[in-house]
Amino acid sequence: MISRDRAPAAILALILLVAFGLRVWSLGHGLPYAYNLDERAHFVPHAVAMTTGDLNPGYFINPPFLTYILAGWLSVIHLGGVEQWFADDAGAVFLAGRWISVFFGVGTVAATYFAGKAWFGRKAGLIAAAVIAVTFLPVFYSRLALNDGPGMLPCALALWACAVVLRTGSTKALLAGGAAVGLAASFKYSDGAVVIALVIAAFLSPLSIKDALKGLVFAGLIAIAAVIVTNPYLFADWDTFINDLDRQRKFAGGAALLGQPERNGWWYYLTSSTWALGWFPSVFAVLGGALLIAKRRYKEAAVLGGLIFLYWLYMGSQSRFYARWMLPLYPALAVLVGYALSVAFAEARTKKLWVPALVTTLLILVTAIPTIENAIVMGREDTRTQTRNWLVANVPQGTKVSFEPIAPTEWYGSTPGGGAKAHPIQQWERFNRNDAIIAELAKEHGGARRTANFQNYERTLTPGLVDIYRREGVCWIVTGSTQYGRAQAEPKRAPAALKYYAALEQQADVVFKTDPTDGNLPRYQVDKSFNYIESAFKRPGPEMIVYRLRNCA
Repeated sequence: MISRDRAPAAILALILLVAFGLRVWSLGHGLPYAYNLDERAHFVPHAVAMTTGDLNPGYFINPPFLTYILAGWLSVIHLGGVEQWFADDAGAVFLAGRWISVFFGVGTVAATYFAGKAWFGRKAGLIAAAVIAVTFLPVFYSRLALNDGPGMLPCALALWACAVVLRTGSTKALLAGGAAVGLAASFKYSDGAVVIALVIAAFLSPLSIKDALKGLVFAGLIAIAAVIVTNPYLFADWDTFINDLDRQRKFAGGAALLGQPERNGWWYYLTSSTWALGWFPSVFAVLGGALLIAKRRYKEAAVLGGLIFLYWLYMGSQSRFYARWMLPLYPALAVLVGYALSVAFAEARTKKLWVPALVTTLLILVTAIPTIENAIVMGREDTRTQTRNWLVANVPQGTKVSFEPIAPTEWYGSTPGGGAKAHPIQQWERFNRNDAIIAELAKEHGGARRTANFQNYERTLTPGLVDIYRREGVCWIVTGSTQYGRAQAEPKRAPAALKYYAALEQQADVVFKTDPTDGNLPRYQVDKSFNYIESAFKRPGPEMIVYRLRNCA
């Protein structure tokens, strides 16, 4: 029998165990191919390159801290020859990188507990930790070698420091908060916004205005030092850093992506929280904020509410928005959930302690259901893997094939990366549009010449492309709903693309098709079409169609 004093530690251990289990469940999804565009482009490949000795990332669209961590991790678990390991079996390297996200994800759950405890006591801390342990989006991004999940850990630590500063005015906690802010920004630039909470906490703490300013200056210097230490080539490669930072800024504030019909970022972040965070945590986070004001705990409301509101206000003003961009707020939202439930149960007129415990457990389980369902879906074979297997079995080697940008390069069999041992190289001759063809297609677009990349591909399509396929002897066309779904979601922005697909349907036969939803494919949505949170999904991946053009030699 566990004593009452040891019960919180035992409960926390159970929460951490559940958090770990959910994060390793289906950890190898999609491999040997990393189907997530960001995962296969940003961190692991750069980390592999670093293992050869050149520590300059030459890339600052994302901060390089996670890249350095991955480079060190890969070098330790595979002594020597990481580049060759990646060339031979990229899937194993991506899996190794995902383990780092798992470790940071479980660490975030623990840090959220200590933050919640510092703010409102043990019960609030345990509830907050349980929310982060099972909520969908933190779990989903703990299964990818990306900075979104790991960046939550320093945000939670900064939140803990804010609570100590607010309560005691501790300068040590203020400096620790500065270090946490710096580390947060070192994972993801936008995560540095957690500094808002630290500044408000310092000015509302027992410290005098003068001491608060002095402490914030030193905390700021520590934060800057943390950024420089984790990004040592920031000044040495200043031009690249500034250029990449500007590219990131333009991406977030640029024209809305095709297939993102939502135009109001503030509303999108509010509505997406119902599935990304969950209905129960979203409602109780709002209730927690209201209770703080009702109970005249204005300082706590100012720190937590100020962080959440100002960050939401800024991010919602951007032209492009993704649910994951709200992850830095999740520890604060979880702490508010913990506060709301702990207050509600403290004021409940019952002496039976098991009642609030049971209610809380049920609410957490309800929140965990979509996460568990998603883990099951992610563990099944991806539709793109199914399609490639069919192509290998049915399309002769060397055949010209037109592939939409729906998979990593190695999926097409054009490079040795991504599992060369298990998959044939140069399986097909991938059809690429040369300058003459691009110019020819541009005439049908009124002279507009666009690069056929992942984000812009649909706006390069035109019915005349079908005739070019025949002329070039490209008789096989592979399409996916993560591309044509964009045009279908916003037909007015890509009318020529819809005409192209209509021409394809009229002039070609469907020789293979696989649907991840068994006939109930939802409308394309920039987040849900890639994280498969909707219950209609039975397996990961887009709807895939392989066409064979008629009268094509």
